[in-house]
Amino acid sequence: MGMALVGCATVAWGQAAGHDVSNWLERIQKAAASQTYEGTMMFSAGGVVSSSRVAHICNGRERYERIEVLDGQVRKQFRHNGSLLTVWPQSRVAVVEHHDPIADFPALPAGTQRALDSYEVRPIGIDRVAGHEAQVLMLKPRDGHRFAQRLWAERESGLLLRADIVGPRGEVLESSSFTDLAIGGKLNADSVIGPMKKLDGYRVVRPQSVRTQLEVEGWTLGRPVPGFQLVSCHKRPLDPVADGLSGEQVLQAVFSDGLTHVSVFIERFDAQRHRPMRTVLGAAHTLMSRQGDWWITVVGDVPMATVQQFESLIQRRQ
Repeated sequence: MGMALVGCATVAWGQAAGHDVSNWLERIQKAAASQTYEGTMMFSAGGVVSSSRVAHICNGRERYERIEVLDGQVRKQFRHNGSLLTVWPQSRVAVVEHHDPIADFPALPAGTQRALDSYEVRPIGIDRVAGHEAQVLMLKPRDGHRFAQRLWAERESGLLLRADIVGPRGEVLESSSFTDLAIGGKLNADSVIGPMKKLDGYRVVRPQSVRTQLEVEGWTLGRPVPGFQLVSCHKRPLDPVADGLSGEQVLQAVFSDGLTHVSVFIERFDAQRHRPMRTVLGAAHTLMSRQGDWWITVVGDVPMATVQQFESLIQRRQ
């Protein structure tokens, strides 16, 4: 990949509508919500590659999105503002729920300005992704609690075209990118609203996700993990497709440093299902362990040491 020299990029940076580094992060975040675009996204991690076709429509204050997974079992998602519909045509199951609080590519988490406390951000060049000219940003962590990230932002709109998570030796652990993309134009919102209304023949499941607090549920984080703040806490059915009929619940607490997330899942321990383990797939590190009558799962695109820190700090209140 041939990026322009950093010196040239610095000149271009100053010409990029007067936006400094911190404003670019804000532009990326806003563009994911406010731009209309359509294209194909590819995700790769640990030798696993998947792709999706996405259309995002912005019409005033209304937001619509259609995502079709192109690999494996057929799965489609339709979003209208805060409502999310996931359908599995082969099994004829449709799940209706509130929009997941975790931001997915090409979005960044809310509060991206906080990322400047944990990352040093600098422009490193000009590049092209999916036929669009992009400003490339390098976000270098200020400590060992997180990985570096490299972002490609479309220079006119600010839309994120590619995002790499980079390991300590400069290796790409995980990458999300557009392989083709059209920005702007007019897309038909009926392609989202129509399928959300036509669910005849589907078993419609509406799992209830309840916003709560760690302390209310009897849990606490012994002390903060540097740079990370609790951004959401929900309790929901363990198996959403079962529509909560089993009564089993899982608590999910999401922590963010403004650029990446760590999720902590807490559920009742089940000796038949649960075995302690650690897994790594690309940048995603997962740790599962027992704490008394409870089963703790911590997962995030962060080093295993950070995952271990969350696991050791989450405590049942006395």
